[in-house]
Amino acid sequence: MKMFRFLIVAIILATFTGWGISANLTELPPLEAPSVNPSYKKTEPGTQPPPVQEATPSKETDEQEKEVKPEGEQGEAGEVKAEAQPQNTHPDYPFFPSLIRVDGQPPLSLDQFQGAPECGVCHKQIYQQWKGSMHAAAFTDPIWRAMVALGSEETGGKIDTFCIGCHTPIGLATGDVKDVTGIFSEDTDLVSTFGVQCDACHVMSESHGTETPVGEPGNASFTLSPGVIKRGPYEDCDAGGIHEGLWSSLHVSSKICANCHQSFHGNLPLERTYDEWKQSVYARKGIQCQHCHMMPVEKAVEAARTLVPPEMWGPASELKPERSPFFPHWFLGANTAMAKEEGYQDHAREIMHRLQTAAALEVEVSDAVVTPGRLLRLKIKVKNVAAGHNLPTSLAELRQMWLNIRVADQDGRIFYHSGDLTEAGAIERDSRIFDVYAVDENGQHTLKPWKIDHFLWNRTIPPKGMAIETYTIMIPRGIRKEVKFIVKLRYRSYPQSLVNQLLKDKAFTVPVIDMVEKRLVLPVVGD
Repeated sequence: MKMFRFLIVAIILATFTGWGISANLTELPPLEAPSVNPSYKKTEPGTQPPPVQEATPSKETDEQEKEVKPEGEQGEAGEVKAEAQPQNTHPDYPFFPSLIRVDGQPPLSLDQFQGAPECGVCHKQIYQQWKGSMHAAAFTDPIWRAMVALGSEETGGKIDTFCIGCHTPIGLATGDVKDVTGIFSEDTDLVSTFGVQCDACHVMSESHGTETPVGEPGNASFTLSPGVIKRGPYEDCDAGGIHEGLWSSLHVSSKICANCHQSFHGNLPLERTYDEWKQSVYARKGIQCQHCHMMPVEKAVEAARTLVPPEMWGPASELKPERSPFFPHWFLGANTAMAKEEGYQDHAREIMHRLQTAAALEVEVSDAVVTPGRLLRLKIKVKNVAAGHNLPTSLAELRQMWLNIRVADQDGRIFYHSGDLTEAGAIERDSRIFDVYAVDENGQHTLKPWKIDHFLWNRTIPPKGMAIETYTIMIPRGIRKEVKFIVKLRYRSYPQSLVNQLLKDKAFTVPVIDMVEKRLVLPVVGD
């Protein structure tokens, strides 16, 4: 059947090649064409990193950096052994603690799904946009793989399907990836390694979030209904017999994103991106997740400024004319690290652009001039101006957004600083970081989602909200002429120490993005 379908596609493409349909989008690299009858039963080079070994903290790290190491029963030789635990079961959710449901008797068959490259035959631009996104890297992301391997070891496999459900829904629903051993197995079907791919979303028939323990979507709370019907934002989809199309209210709603961009540990909300949006002015004005994360950056910024949902025209397929609504599949978030590591520089550049439009800084000083030997107060307002959720969001205990302050004399010599990075890549102590602080049941700081019992604080900045930070600075005697202030709001996806511990000799340098920078020069009077 797949062979017949691809032959039809090939004939259609050959017929329309000379028509020169314009997409009015940034030119994308040529499609890596799949075979007419693709064989997924193989492993692509570089997509299967080796399992992560037991993490060891470096000597230069503090409590945060010491956190990520296996816990459990100590063996005679000091090795860590996790007590074997049976997989959780639930009468309503066959893949519990993942809340995925399927139409039909689970597990489903891999033959019921199309791999992303098959869809890319007709949807070339959308395929290339998706290919550089974190959705495409959801299963191959080495940080996620290392964390889930560690979590599986410490919980006896209890978290496996919980994590797999959102990072390869098809892999879980088909039983191709049941646990961490499947993640690292060479026998894993290639279609499972495509992560959050086309069929993972476009055969999604419903969200059953109201049935979760907290009454909201999360933990992959959706139903997969594979087959010839592909769901999306169009009422009159005509795929020329390749597949059928069905308009879906879910696919133009933030709930489709909430299914995975909201997670719970029991009844404890861990990731609350959807709830942060739902309580915001963006939700009240009808601006959905798609209006920012599936739009060019300029349109997302305009939507934040006007609070009017943006509109865009474009071709869902190169065989069809432009239409609206059209949603490019870049799925821009804030993870520049993976985009750069995977070689998708266009995505990394757009992600950086998105970060640099999300916030604003206002800098105020207590005096219009600087007097040596006296105190000066610096007040900084950090505003969330263009994110429809908190800054930062997602697993905010892992994210780092902070203020970096430097004050220098007329010759550029720094006499005050806060928020600098140490040689080991750690943020210096007593810096102003906008984060959440997670602790385990014993009240000890933890970066492990499966260990979190509650949060001691949440310093993230809500949509259209702001934080105010005040610094008191002593101006040294001997300063003359002028004093220079440099204020930066900086961001990185996770601490450098975490990457070092998880990936060891394969660790990379986590990119630091300067989201906003303000400079101020004040004259000096007296001495």
